[in-house]
Amino acid sequence: MQLKAYLSAIPDHRRAQGRMYDLTHLLLFSILAMVSGATSYRKIQRFMDTHRERLNALCQLHRKRAPAHTSIRYALQGLDAKAVELAFPRHASGLDGEDHNRFFPSTVIDAEWKPAD
Repeated sequence: MQLKAYLSAIPDHRRAQGRMYDLTHLLLFSILAMVSGATSYRKIQRFMDTHRERLNALCQLHRKRAPAHTSIRYALQGLDAKAVELAFPRHASGLDGEDHNRFFPSTVIDAEWKPAD
């Protein structure tokens, strides 16, 4: 299963009327930006803007511009940390059939990732 499917299970805290950009795509594009070296919300926004046509084609979107860095920040800062934390081992388990939760048990304390004892 694709990472996008696991990201879609993460609840969106934003009000429905204020959602111009789908949370799943914001998460996916933010991950791609960070893997590509983005270290701030502005750099994530620049990545999305620079690669907008490619990202649109990848996800069959028709966005004319990237979201503002403040929209990206609001969406990412309000995420349920536990739901985000669970998405990645679930995705990894689907890649090779291994149960990665048993290899990487962890807990989230104050929105920081901490290895389990």
